[in-house]
Amino acid sequence: MKRTVLNIFFFLFLFILAFKIVHQIVIGYAKESWQITEFLINYQGGFVRRGLLGEIILCLYNYTGLSPYILILSICIISYVALTWFIIKSFVKNGYTLFVLPFVFFLGDPIINNFWVKKDVLLILIFISTIYFSLRKSNWNLIFVNLFLIVGLLIHESIGFFCLPILLLILVSQKRDFPKKGKALIKSIITSVSQLIPSIFTFLCVLYFKGSQSVSSQIWASWKPVDFPIQNNDNSQIPTAIDGISWSLEQGLSLTMQMLKNFNGDIYAPIAWFLIILIIYYIVTNISKLNYSILNYKPYKNFNKANLSNILIFQLLTIIPLFILGADYSRWVFYWITTSFAIVLLVPEKNLSVVFPQIILTIGTKANTFLDLLIGKSNVLLLCLIIGFCNSSWGLINSINSGSVVIILQFFSKALHQLL
Repeated sequence: MKRTVLNIFFFLFLFILAFKIVHQIVIGYAKESWQITEFLINYQGGFVRRGLLGEIILCLYNYTGLSPYILILSICIISYVALTWFIIKSFVKNGYTLFVLPFVFFLGDPIINNFWVKKDVLLILIFISTIYFSLRKSNWNLIFVNLFLIVGLLIHESIGFFCLPILLLILVSQKRDFPKKGKALIKSIITSVSQLIPSIFTFLCVLYFKGSQSVSSQIWASWKPVDFPIQNNDNSQIPTAIDGISWSLEQGLSLTMQMLKNFNGDIYAPIAWFLIILIIYYIVTNISKLNYSILNYKPYKNFNKANLSNILIFQLLTIIPLFILGADYSRWVFYWITTSFAIVLLVPEKNLSVVFPQIILTIGTKANTFLDLLIGKSNVLLLCLIIGFCNSSWGLINSINSGSVVIILQFFSKALHQLL
């Protein structure tokens, strides 16, 4: 009976997510929206961070007349389908549970919080490609590692935070007679860093050439003659996503601090997000307790909890700067969880047991012991069904509305309202 109910719930939730994404496409995205303008940043005002993809889209429009709007949506749809296909195929191949895939803390996040039309999913695919080539034992593959990572960095600098650290660990762990200590370890680290000099240099460049008000104005001016299906009549004001590249570090931090100070629902934002991250960590590290059969597919393998814990902690530490620099918290959670699972799926299990520093292993062990005592081991399914969080800042109602049970209830309530 429980299996039947969970199967119905699973496929009903998938149907609603599919309905949501179709609905979002039908409604469309304005030229000035955050989603679209993130793709419009280009090099028309000179070299600037995030400009590569926008320059390519503009060139394709100028030389072929290809609609930028259609191209942006196509890139996002193909990227999301490709990532979903990779995750499902890899989970099935390894015998892992599929039950967790559509929830807000995993692949459902971009649809539920409506940021699938952004560069995030594409960046995760580039991350996967980079890690894949880093594991191939050939000097030629270092060229592909740097090539993929440089392209990713030129699309959006955030990939540098969650890719470079784990990439360095993987390269260091591949050196002969690893694990090492003392001078031998330092030598291995220096060698690995030297192998990534092109990527590190690019990362520093995109951080330095952050943009200015003049550059933002020239970028937006380059798109003014280009018509989009939905756009404002007055396009004199620079959209926030383009104007944002000119913000100083102080401006960015001040906005983040303002969002963190809110007490929506009488809950202090930092406390709310700390608890959300803690719950997500607990769910994911206990994911093997959700080994429910989906149709004829029955999971037959559990995740290595110790390895998964180490990866989650390490990736969270690398993404913390993004939490500080920007308030798009659901996107950072998406980076955290998808990159962690990608590492589990790509890196051999025997390598994962030795690649992380001892301090990460210690934190993971203590965190797991504490959470098992605090929450217990029988509440994973319940937390999985009700967990939710909003796209940015903190909002109690929006967080509740992103939980799977509430989404299903809202869908049927709206459908019933339309019929009546």
